[in-house]
Amino acid sequence: MIKTVIMAGGKGTRLRPLTFTRPKPMIPLVNRPIMQYTVERLKNFGFRDIVMTLNYMSNRVKNYFKDGSSLGVNIDYSVEDSPLGTGGSVKKAKKYIDDTFIVLSGDVITDVNMTDVLNFHREKGALATLVLTQVEDPTHFGIAEIDRDQKITNYLEKPSREEIFSNIANTGIYVFEPEIFDFFDKSKEEVDFSHEIFPKLIEEDSKMYGYLFNGYWNDVGRPETYLKATYDILNQKIKQKLYRSRIQTGIGKLGNISVGKGIHIGNRVRIEGPVVIGNNCTIEDGCKLSKGTVIGNNVFVGSNTNIEGAVILSESRIEKNSFLKGCIIDTKCHINRNTLIEEGVVTGSASEIGKNSVVRSSRHIKNDMKILPNSIIDSDY
Repeated sequence: MIKTVIMAGGKGTRLRPLTFTRPKPMIPLVNRPIMQYTVERLKNFGFRDIVMTLNYMSNRVKNYFKDGSSLGVNIDYSVEDSPLGTGGSVKKAKKYIDDTFIVLSGDVITDVNMTDVLNFHREKGALATLVLTQVEDPTHFGIAEIDRDQKITNYLEKPSREEIFSNIANTGIYVFEPEIFDFFDKSKEEVDFSHEIFPKLIEEDSKMYGYLFNGYWNDVGRPETYLKATYDILNQKIKQKLYRSRIQTGIGKLGNISVGKGIHIGNRVRIEGPVVIGNNCTIEDGCKLSKGTVIGNNVFVGSNTNIEGAVILSESRIEKNSFLKGCIIDTKCHINRNTLIEEGVVTGSASEIGKNSVVRSSRHIKNDMKILPNSIIDSDY
């Protein structure tokens, strides 16, 4: 039986403040945890035996997924007392592995066909197969060079501009044979695949191959890639199930508008889909929700508010006459009336923005922060 290891132990520092209250794979993405998309996709390919490697806020993951039965899979957990690196975390889960196994990152959204990857791995008789894809900026990723037989001949993690020799990037999706553990230094607990194991496999001319993939892949590691994943799911660039209920197209209601249960939409509300609205939300009179907007559960949006391509997570409250564009508002926030929040802003959980305030683009506001009325925020708090 093929086991799949999902690495989900990182702190997600580039997505702070969203990761101050949850691990990165548990950030809601179109109202479901990022990692749930991976679990459901694995199940659809028939890979139902899953091991999650955890460290940071591990109980948040365990309490949500439990044994996996609610999603039709079987989940075991391997919890690290301290971070062990990508390789070290998988090695710690070794007791669950006795055959060919798959490794994925818990914060990646992709439509790669894992059955095809597995078949490629077996046809090549590979020890390790890395799923690779072309990217515009290789400096954010590990890059690889492959020969005509798709064997990896060179690899470098996060090169500088001067070091770039390829635009073919490592997606963080692997297929390994159990013999991969023979290449680990037995005296070390903390091990990284990209910095230590992959270069060693190349040096010893072991069978490490690259499966070239040109479909959808998004490493949801920064606010801009999180918003891109949100928009791509809404636009069905990657096929995902949204809410079953939809608002019928008509006057003031255009495009795909998916809604949860118990919502109230007032008079003269304009909605231009794709938009998602969660359960038990109130959208008061005269509001406008534009393309790319996601509203979580139990959210209140006051009258004559304009929300344009923003993500409002659960239990937040947006008061009347406010304007929010391309921002991320975490749970339990309170945005007071007549407030302007610009693109790229991320507010932490339970923060409050006073009335008549302006938050300039790309500012980050930490959890529980209270901004006084009539403020202009042009730096991070």
